[in-house]
Amino acid sequence: MIEKIRHRGLKRLYEDGDRSGLRPDVAGKAELYLSVLDTARTVQELDITGFGLHRLTGDHKGWFSVFVSRNHRIIFRFEDGKAFDVDLVDYH
Repeated sequence: MIEKIRHRGLKRLYEDGDRSGLRPDVAGKAELYLSVLDTARTVQELDITGFGLHRLTGDHKGWFSVFVSRNHRIIFRFEDGKAFDVDLVDYH
C-alpha cells in the first residue's frame, strides 16, 4: 500500500489517473509500477523481471529503486507492507 508520494506528477497519476504531470515515455511504466507497489505486501513482490529492483546506498540507504527509463527511476522506502516517500528521480 502506498502511504506517501513526494512527486506531484506521480501523486496526480496515482490519485486521479492524470498523466499530464509526467513525460509520455515515463507515464505508462510509472502507472504500472504504482499499481504493483500499491498491492505489494513485501518488497520481494516488486522483484519482477524488467523492474530492476535494487537497494540504494549512501544518502538513500534503506530505500529501493525501480527502473523507469534510461535515466529515470522511482525510488521509495518500504516498511511494514507500506511504501513511503515515493519519488521520481532523474539520474542524468
